[in-house]
Amino acid sequence: MRGTASIRMAMPWRFCSLAAATLLAACVTSTTRYFTPTDGDARLTQDDFRDESDQLLRVECPRLMGSTGQASGQARIRLLIDRSGAAQRAQFTRSSGDERIDTIWGALAARLKFDAQAQQRSDLAPFMVTVGYSCSANGTAVTTLQLPT
Repeated sequence: MRGTASIRMAMPWRFCSLAAATLLAACVTSTTRYFTPTDGDARLTQDDFRDESDQLLRVECPRLMGSTGQASGQARIRLLIDRSGAAQRAQFTRSSGDERIDTIWGALAARLKFDAQAQQRSDLAPFMVTVGYSCSANGTAVTTLQLPT
């Protein structure tokens, strides 16, 4: 009697799963953007931050408003603050939805200076801020800066 033999050509599931997971992981990329203070740039108080942001926002408002006559947005920024109260790094945890506004705020936030943090145990401590903007057709451009309470 003749015997028959066969060779399975399918890949084992374990290999397929590993190959698919590797392929999927290779397709997913993530970019984290940090803002750091530039040597020589003056540190900003909260009022300075709002004033400088308002000036830059006035230039951006026509583009942001488009034909609607108003625009607004909000972002959350995680700062790393040193013991002197100076921001050393800024990273967005939630974007405003506009890359130019995020770039403006990221650069300004990295220059923020708060009161010295005497009780701070580590060299750098996280500090969350919320920044918002509002533009209106009458030329008003307002920046808000909210600190944790």
